Amino acid sequence: MKAVLVFCEGRHDVVFAQRSLGAHSGCEWVKKRIPELPSPFGQGGVANRGLIATRLEQHALEDLTIQAAVNPPLPSFESIVENSTTDTIFFMVRALGKGQSAPVLDLLRTLDITITDEPAGTFEVSEYAAAFLFDANSEGVTSTLAGFRERYGPHFGDLSNLEHGRWLAETRVPVGCFVFHRSAQDPTGTIEDHLAPMVAQAWPERYAEANGFIDDNRDGDDEVSGSGSKRLKAIITVTGQFNHPGDPMSIIIGWRGLPSARFEASPLSAELAGFLSQAPWSAP
Repeated sequence: MKAVLVFCEGRHDVVFAQRSLGAHSGCEWVKKRIPELPSPFGQGGVANRGLIATRLEQHALEDLTIQAAVNPPLPSFESIVENSTTDTIFFMVRALGKGQSAPVLDLLRTLDITITDEPAGTFEVSEYAAAFLFDANSEGVTSTLAGFRERYGPHFGDLSNLEHGRWLAETRVPVGCFVFHRSAQDPTGTIEDHLAPMVAQAWPERYAEANGFIDDNRDGDDEVSGSGSKRLKAIITVTGQFNHPGDPMSIIIGWRGLPSARFEASPLSAELAGFLSQAPWSAP
């Protein structure tokens, strides 16, 4: 079995990735308990506790506030989908912002030591790939990729040929980046630039009213006015409140919220699923 670790900046990115894989790559939700997951993630390695359980136990509870103690330290394994046809499992990992690479690198080093230093056949997962999903924001795609090369090159190896939506195979493990941006003509922006039209198509009247409510009532001091992505997050969340009162955007676009047809029709969803499903494995 092969594993793809999909590092996402936020929970709604996690949801978008898993739903895209379901809509376009035949993946299904994995509901297994942690010890039932394939080794070394669910069991074996890392003192036989498995990588996920060991990470959950690593933080010293006595050093944390009660609010921090109820949430796993980042990067955290958030959800799992699997393509049984290709024998590939996708771990959705919520990480920190694009500039905070140290905790991610620590996880990758632990995984390398666990998998690559053991004889072939020791674990159910024989090899893994690492995919990173980022928002371009105002930096743009080129600057986002340049920052990734600088932070992760010492770990993965030569990243000089790294491009958006493409994998590198001649690195420590297969690695690729997918940068959410508005279009080929506008390399800035965020995933919300694509989510907003999907939500508007699903609930056009509610979206239009939510748009008017936010724009008619915000002012320059509101957090919602801080950036275009924050404004779109607010509109999306307000639009979805009728069926999910009080819930965050990750629920609004989740499997009980945004209809599957919107992911099936989304070019971005199809592009992301295609990228994640095409990791260049070394094993036959």
